[in-house]
Amino acid sequence: MTEVFIDTDERLDVVVGTNLRLIQKIDGTAFAVDTLLLARFVRLGKEIVRVADLGSGSGILAFLLKYRQPSLEVVGFEVQPEFHDLACRNLQLNPQMTGLSFELLDVREIPARLLPESFDLVVANPPYYPLGTGRLPDRPGRALARHELAGTLKDFVEAAAWLLNYGSRLAMIIPTGRFYELHDYLKAAQFGLRRVQFVHPKEGQPSHLALVEAERFYRGPHEALPALTIHRADGSLGTPFHHPDFLLRS
Repeated sequence: MTEVFIDTDERLDVVVGTNLRLIQKIDGTAFAVDTLLLARFVRLGKEIVRVADLGSGSGILAFLLKYRQPSLEVVGFEVQPEFHDLACRNLQLNPQMTGLSFELLDVREIPARLLPESFDLVVANPPYYPLGTGRLPDRPGRALARHELAGTLKDFVEAAAWLLNYGSRLAMIIPTGRFYELHDYLKAAQFGLRRVQFVHPKEGQPSHLALVEAERFYRGPHEALPALTIHRADGSLGTPFHHPDFLLRS
């Protein structure tokens, strides 16, 4: 078993239903259901070879996609050195994940640093809150992960547009309240909506998250997928969250 340093503010998790062992921070930046939802929502296939994960954090999304399709080459881009280091340590813990790497890079620098049209798919779980809204967390890592201190939603869309060619796709998860804002950014960057799925935190409550797939230069109608409900009215997990193979039941 590979020995990897785990700090006092970290814990070692095993992702249910997989053989992945991942170190996570215990300061509120550990992966949550939104990452699992996006990992499940993403459409993969033999035409998808290279995947870019923008704002990869501890690497959980990149690991989950690689778990779903082992042939993928996945590159995670993260602006925070602390989380880049954490993702690299997670890679040491999972040496079976060949073809997976992480780079320390601000998404706003991608057009100056990377070749255009060099990926087949871009995924992103960007910061949810625009700068100046909501209460800024005291911990810098959590603040950067949740608020647009190092890249806006528009910056993430523009970076994806640079990395993708005609017909390639972007998959994101965002707060439902920012859906129309995202739609405007996608349209300006020559993306067309392909699939949309709204997520409800509990039965009877309004949607709080939206899963969005967009395609470069697509001009057709989009598919509105049935909404997902995380918890039933009695508090139990809704379908399909209680299945152990949740990630594979797209």
